Amino acid sequence: MKRVTVNAIVDIGCIISFIPSLLTGLVLYLFLPSGGGRGSSWSTWMGITRHDWILWHDVASFALAVLIIIHLLLHWKFFQRITKTPDPQAKDECEPES
Repeated sequence: MKRVTVNAIVDIGCIISFIPSLLTGLVLYLFLPSGGGRGSSWSTWMGITRHDWILWHDVASFALAVLIIIHLLLHWKFFQRITKTPDPQAKDECEPES
């Protein structure tokens, strides 16, 4: 498989796993906040318990974290080359001094 195809699949996977992570995080923050007292883990929103929202949030976030690590590894050469780029403020050796 071509490297470009692998990058595209990983990037699409990142987007796909980011969306449920974001949505479940917003539900937990806005509609099912922690600290509800005794039995708060059984509070529901849209018929789904807080415990299940947390489970789906954790799964989606873990998948996103794994895909981001793979993404960074696929672009490792790029990060290595960043430190090797010359200083744009430095004078070019071929440029005559005025």
